[in-house]
Amino acid sequence: MKKASRHILLDASHTGAVRFLSGLHVNLEEGKAATWVTITRTGTFTDPRYGEFEISRALLLTMVDNFNKKVFGQDVFIDVAHKPNDGAAAKVLKLSVEGDRLRALCEWTPLGLDAIQNKGYRYLSIEYHEHYKDNETGTDFGPVMMGAGLVVRPAIKRLDPVQLSESSDEGVPVLIHPELQTKLLQELHIMHKNALEKLKAKLLAKKLAATVVDSLMLAAATSVAHVVDEAAATVLLNSFEVAGTTLSEQVGSKEVKLSVEVPAISVGMTSEQVIALMAAENKKAADGAKVLADKRSGNVKLLSETIDAVTTFDADTKKTLAEAVADLVTPEMTAEQVVKLAQVQITQGNALAVARQLSTLGFHAPLGSVRIPGISVPFEEPKKLAGIYHDNLKLTSYHAEGKLRLSAKDSTFINRVLGEFDRLHAGQISNEVKMLSGGVVNISDTNLPVGFRREVIREALSDLRVLELVQAMTDFSATVTTQIPYEVRDMSAVMNDGIVFEGQPIHRGGIGQFMDTAYILPMKLAMLISNEAIHFTQAAAINWDAMARNVESNARIMRELICRRIINELQRASDTFGAVAVAAESFNAQLGAVSQIKTAAFPIVRAFQQRDLQGNTVGAAVNPITIVLNTVACLPYDGSNTQAAGTYYRVNSYNLGYVQFVNQLGVAVVPAAIGTNTIVYSRATNIAKVDLDIAAGLTYEQQLNKVLQGIGARKALLSGQRFVTPDYLLMSPVLNDTITNAEQFALSRKRDGTDTSADGDLERVKGFPSYGTNAPGVDLGDERIIIGQRGMLGYVVGKPFVTGQPFEAVDSLGRPIGKKQAYGEEYSAIKVPTPVAGRMTSLLAFSFTGR
Repeated sequence: MKKASRHILLDASHTGAVRFLSGLHVNLEEGKAATWVTITRTGTFTDPRYGEFEISRALLLTMVDNFNKKVFGQDVFIDVAHKPNDGAAAKVLKLSVEGDRLRALCEWTPLGLDAIQNKGYRYLSIEYHEHYKDNETGTDFGPVMMGAGLVVRPAIKRLDPVQLSESSDEGVPVLIHPELQTKLLQELHIMHKNALEKLKAKLLAKKLAATVVDSLMLAAATSVAHVVDEAAATVLLNSFEVAGTTLSEQVGSKEVKLSVEVPAISVGMTSEQVIALMAAENKKAADGAKVLADKRSGNVKLLSETIDAVTTFDADTKKTLAEAVADLVTPEMTAEQVVKLAQVQITQGNALAVARQLSTLGFHAPLGSVRIPGISVPFEEPKKLAGIYHDNLKLTSYHAEGKLRLSAKDSTFINRVLGEFDRLHAGQISNEVKMLSGGVVNISDTNLPVGFRREVIREALSDLRVLELVQAMTDFSATVTTQIPYEVRDMSAVMNDGIVFEGQPIHRGGIGQFMDTAYILPMKLAMLISNEAIHFTQAAAINWDAMARNVESNARIMRELICRRIINELQRASDTFGAVAVAAESFNAQLGAVSQIKTAAFPIVRAFQQRDLQGNTVGAAVNPITIVLNTVACLPYDGSNTQAAGTYYRVNSYNLGYVQFVNQLGVAVVPAAIGTNTIVYSRATNIAKVDLDIAAGLTYEQQLNKVLQGIGARKALLSGQRFVTPDYLLMSPVLNDTITNAEQFALSRKRDGTDTSADGDLERVKGFPSYGTNAPGVDLGDERIIIGQRGMLGYVVGKPFVTGQPFEAVDSLGRPIGKKQAYGEEYSAIKVPTPVAGRMTSLLAFSFTGR
């Protein structure tokens, strides 16, 4: 049965008004007009008229949320004695929940300060509605705080706690918190005790007889028992002191004997009668206990028989279900109540039986934090943690300088990644929210704060514009591989323009939906954690400026790694389309004087070898590069500086075909021109080349127009031959700046669809936008422009980037060096499905003579 909604402590214009007095003392900090005060606290109690009242933590959190959303539609005020027409005592600026208490930041008015400091108003009575509805829309917002009132110590008419909770004020029921009720009764008893002790001391000082003093004290205690006001109690007891003075003057220390005549009393029962009466009472008690025991045994038997009647349960299940609730059965229970209890157990047993059957079939119950795939649920604690970090980081110099974005709204992809992070770290997030909710504190944790790691992920992904060009997805169930969706338009089987005559087969064509397999790879990064990073989390109050610097630097590293992987894969996939293998090209003539050679054909297609999580090769290499130097196979330099002594190669520029020879430390070497010296590679054909050398009769600005013309030609190729509409350009900031010098960007010669941004950067060419790279060391270099259609590359996150617990860093001898080291890892897959690689192309702008 649904309970009627209750409005707790409304003003007089609302029916059903109830005042809930929490009894929390209001104390003002000297010299401050705005202070934090406790409005109310959690608790549960029962009122005879209104049933059970509960103020839970969830209710308080909802109240704070509605306050922040301004659901009430106006400012919330505190008045004096629940008389809002007399003026406001304070304005509520902010609400928060701390432990089991609702706290408010109040800005006090002169009226409120006077009431607290001079008139004895020390208690707060909250006003709220359990189910507040908007007058216009009728929306039920749940608990909404509407105000509060300053009140004096409540007058207790009776000591009975039930009567205490049924007090009223001007016809409005007053409900008092159980803790305050106990406290007030204790204060009343203490007041009575102290007053009576003072009276007794005064009476004894008057040299009255002990019997006279005892008589007066008994009468005084009886009279003052129902007096709750201290002043009234003092007046009453003073009258007994006067009576004692009078008696002292009249009788002094003499005993006063009272003669009271009473009717004759019979002698009473004999010993035999007493024994018989006691025996009868004992038998009556034993008979009653036996009746109760028999009735309980009958109820337990009925419970067992009802459960035993279920044929689908085995004997062990029946016994377990019956014994689990046998202790709850009482003699007072009716047969209907026992049967209902048995039905509850039967329902539980059915659910248990189904779970066992599913388990035997391989369907196990979910463990941990259950989530719906693809749906990110905004839990309260992660949102609150993010709010705390954002509020503090926005006050730092790094945010003021634009180095931290702290975007107010995140993309769906970022929310999904953060949602998985929140699921994996739910316990840590909860603990950190509790520690930070009280204000500026330190975080006593040997690990990096979970909020810090969460902000690094958010900041890195929110500033990663290259994600606008790819399919950014999540697959948190992936272990070794994942699937990347793509579409292929196939009209090859359609003939005669789709015209089919009667009785002829209908040609099949359309768009096919396919999935390409991509391997999950671990991206890991180890780093030394400075003493500063440890200091700002453990030694003292959090240094948010230091926190901001570390968030920015870690986010930048993570962003650059992801950006580099994505851009290099885009270029490799584009170059793979239509690549032509070059077999055993000799470079013997270039050796003897230089460490760097150049291939006859270029660009070089980056070699690719698929590997699994353990580093094992999967399948054959794609576009492999094989170099023979001085008749010996030359291996690629891996950058670790730990390879065996010898000569290795590295590709300095895939765009221009530059290959350099180095030793195991990466230092350039000059090989001799002896023996066989050849290179096997693949050259890219899905590209156009534009010469930046100034042709005769042209200016530098006019020569740069050829780059824009080349972009237009590649766009036409994609649209006209491959039926693809490109929607982005990707290039380095250097090349972006170079192209903006083209003559077409002069105001008098500007063409529609080609323009620069307000700060002079290249914004769009031929109607589609230009994107810049914000990661160093990518294969694009300063010569390459990638032109293509968005959403071809799939970036699938299987596990978000997480930094583990720091551990002690040591030197080569295993000795600690006074620093901590940690590593982070992300499990993800990045791939362009091979069938759609042709939806991209490239333009190479460079100096022909300079190469």
